[in-house]
Amino acid sequence: MKTIEVDGIKVRIQIWDTAGQERYQTITKQYYRRAQGIFLVYDISSERSYQHIMKWVSDVDEYAPEGVQKILIGNKADEEQKRQVGREQGRQLAKEYGMDFYETSACTNLNIKESFTRLTELVLQAHRKELDGLRTRASNELALAELEEEEGKPEGPASSSKTCWC
Repeated sequence: MKTIEVDGIKVRIQIWDTAGQERYQTITKQYYRRAQGIFLVYDISSERSYQHIMKWVSDVDEYAPEGVQKILIGNKADEEQKRQVGREQGRQLAKEYGMDFYETSACTNLNIKESFTRLTELVLQAHRKELDGLRTRASNELALAELEEEEGKPEGPASSSKTCWC
């Protein structure tokens, strides 16, 4: 669990790392059902991990809720000398799937905060109508409570029984 602030809104995020391993595939599908944001991560030094992205996207499309936010991540950007997947390849794949794209390095902390912040922004944007509805409803409930309170107060000095409204 981690809490980050985006646009003045404190958001608590819960992160599950399934490591993309086949043996976790059955549990991974369960996590998709409640996900609001998903990072699809490949290793830039492994063409094989890049090729698996298409399968993971397919699983996400099948098992995750409609409207789940996704970002494609090319990790290990600090290992440029071992690169097997070009930056432009990653950008193009992300574009095909309508996702944002980041190259990151967990080792050097490159784009880690930026990618998490961006995914959180996307999730908040996707749920903006819900958030606005909650704010409006809360505001209306407060206004109604104030109105009801006002209606119960005696009017003017004619009914000046010593009632305290504090």
